[in-house]
Amino acid sequence: MINLLPPEEKRQLRAARTNTLLARYNFILLAAVAFLGLAVGVVYLYLSTTKAGADQVVRENAAETAQYSGVLTEAQQFRSNLSIAKQILDREISYTTVLINIAQTMPQGVVLESLVLDSSTFGTETTLTASAQNYERALAFKDALQNSPYFTDAHFESVDDTGSGSYPLAVNLTVTISQEITQ
Repeated sequence: MINLLPPEEKRQLRAARTNTLLARYNFILLAAVAFLGLAVGVVYLYLSTTKAGADQVVRENAAETAQYSGVLTEAQQFRSNLSIAKQILDREISYTTVLINIAQTMPQGVVLESLVLDSSTFGTETTLTASAQNYERALAFKDALQNSPYFTDAHFESVDDTGSGSYPLAVNLTVTISQEITQ
C-alpha cells in the first residue's frame, strides 16, 4: 500500500497520536497521584484515630494506677520490712540449739544450776554454775568442756562442798562459748 498523505499531515497525525498517548499517561499519572494522596489521607486518619484511642487508654491506665498508688506504697514498705526481717533472721541465735549442745557436753552426775546467755555471751568469758555428785564428776565436766569444740579456756573458779543432797559439790567454771555452738 502506498501512502498518499503529504508529509506535513503525516507529521501532524503522528504528533496527534503522541499527544493522545501523553494525555493518557498524564491522566493515569494524575489518577495514581490522586490514589496515593487518598491512601495517605486514609492512613493518616486511621493512625490519628488509633493514636487518640491509645492516648485515651494511657489516660485511663494512669487514672487506675493513681488509685493503686497506696497499694504500691504498701508493697514497697512490705518489701523493705521483709528485707529487714531477713537480716534479723540471718543473725538469729537459736538458744534451744545452744542449750542442747551444752546438755550433750555435760557428763552424768553433773547438773547445770545457772547459765546466762545472750548475744554478747558468745566469744567472751562466761560463768557456768553447776552441781556435781563428787570431785571426779566435776573434773569430768571441766574436761568435757575443754574437749568440746564449742568451748575454750575452761577453768574452775571454785569448787565448794555444800554437803547436802545428791549433788553436794557447787562448781563454778569460767568458759568461753564459741559462736559455732549456735549452728
